[in-house]
Amino acid sequence: MSRLLAACLIAVSFCGCRRPRPVYGALPDFTLTAVSAGRPAAPLRRQDLLGRVWIADFIYTTCSGPCPALSAEMERLQKELPDRVGLLSFTVDPEHDDAAVLAAYAKRFGARPARWLFVTGPKDALSRLLLKGFLVSGGMTHSTRLVLLDSRARLRGYFDGLDPASRAALRKAAESLD
Repeated sequence: MSRLLAACLIAVSFCGCRRPRPVYGALPDFTLTAVSAGRPAAPLRRQDLLGRVWIADFIYTTCSGPCPALSAEMERLQKELPDRVGLLSFTVDPEHDDAAVLAAYAKRFGARPARWLFVTGPKDALSRLLLKGFLVSGGMTHSTRLVLLDSRARLRGYFDGLDPASRAALRKAAESLD
């Protein structure tokens, strides 16, 4: 090994550089409906996500299990992360969670309209996006999983929204992405 290569390897090991996050896939084109507190329903497409880092979760408004805890975590993320990180909550119960129901739920958790969107649409379109886009097994089921998207709508990580260590890793990863 040349001295130059050895010096570079040593420099990299001391600079705190880390390997880039893996890319698990990319969201396909889609059109759904997004609302937030005080924001009327509007189309949401893949291209609307470009240029911003996003964190997504999969909930339903009548859930008495982990969904309220996940939404409370998303509320914390909204307060703690820089504004360049957006939040997306996809319903897994679109028959009940229409735009009006999601807007009320968004208000309950203090969602800022420019920051946190709640997404609904036809069940088949949502299911397809969850399965083939977000690679969430089970499709239209909720989980405690939070998904990190980069500014090119690529999947960059999966995190347990109820685990403190995983949430800390998510915050760090979200702040480091472009």
